Amino acid sequence: MPGSNSAESTLTASSQGSSKTTETRQADESEVFTRMSYLAIETNTNASSSRGSLPPQKSVLRTVFNIPCLLIMALASLPRAFIKACISIKDLITLQNGKRLFKVLLLLIPIIYAGIYCVGSLSSRRLTEGLASQEMTELPETELKSLWQSHTLLEEKVHEIEHIKEQMQHLHAEINGVMEGILHSVQEILEESDIPGENRDQVLEMINVAFKKVYEDHIQMPDWAQKSIGATIDTGRTSKSYELERTEGCCFSSWFFSSANPPDTILQPDVHPGNCWAFQGSQGQVVIKLPEKIYPTAVTLQHISKAVSPSGDVTSSPKDFAVCGLDEETGKETLLGTFMYNSGKETIQTFQLKSELSKSFVYIKFNVLSNWGHPEYTCVYRVRVHGKMTDKS
Repeated sequence: MPGSNSAESTLTASSQGSSKTTETRQADESEVFTRMSYLAIETNTNASSSRGSLPPQKSVLRTVFNIPCLLIMALASLPRAFIKACISIKDLITLQNGKRLFKVLLLLIPIIYAGIYCVGSLSSRRLTEGLASQEMTELPETELKSLWQSHTLLEEKVHEIEHIKEQMQHLHAEINGVMEGILHSVQEILEESDIPGENRDQVLEMINVAFKKVYEDHIQMPDWAQKSIGATIDTGRTSKSYELERTEGCCFSSWFFSSANPPDTILQPDVHPGNCWAFQGSQGQVVIKLPEKIYPTAVTLQHISKAVSPSGDVTSSPKDFAVCGLDEETGKETLLGTFMYNSGKETIQTFQLKSELSKSFVYIKFNVLSNWGHPEYTCVYRVRVHGKMTDKS
């Protein structure tokens, strides 16, 4: 049939072409090897012919110099042989084999890429972990020592606080014992006298109340101006502290202090001679920020008495003063009252604020207008602010 005849002619032509290619390749290879063998024979012939006339050393040298020439010729013929081999392999590979090879390559490329990615990520993770562990192990020894010292110091402070608590409890028990002993002695004295029983009980109750006032603070109102509960000083609106020099006279003399006390000294209950905040002159102010917004009802001012003052006078104590509430946003002042602290009376004096004002404040301004005669500075020991907390709801 015509179709089969054409196919047979095509196969015959392809086979003849491939056979011609193979014959051509074999002819070229035989030509290369023929040249190499001819060169080797010529070299041996020259070497044998010159053995009688040339010294043995020259023949050896000629042979040595011929070896690189042979190697160069062999290397020069390798690319040609490689190209011919590739052409022959190309002729052997059919279209179907090429498709199979291409599919295999398509499958292998993602697998190889995934393997490279996994190995790279694993090695980077190990490297990161190694660096992190190295950084932790290379923590400076000085930092570890400082941390240990801080821990030791903290433990020591905790032990000191516990010891102070135990001492306070012991003193509290001793004071209670002394009070009970005094009350028992007074009761025995009253029983031995001719005082009736009802009057006797009234006297004991009066003595007990007096002891409580001495032992406890008779100001039975919450104090919102305490540093321990979060009250602070607004230093931007507070007078500058008085810088100490070699002063003589008042309890605020330099042999009590090495530096000036800060304004928040007035927010602490520790009141002893010299433990006060001083400002220059007879007029000054302090703004207290309370921990909560309250309706202020009263203020309490405390100073030391002449009896405990080293100089024997309290001329540096405040005299006339005013109390104002400050608006938290605008800073507008609302006068809550003006008062006078009498240094000749009790050391703790409470002053009631204007009750008709129903405003709440978080900033309270304590403004000293005059003192009791000291020309250089005024001392403030403690200021308390009383009131009711606003309803947060």
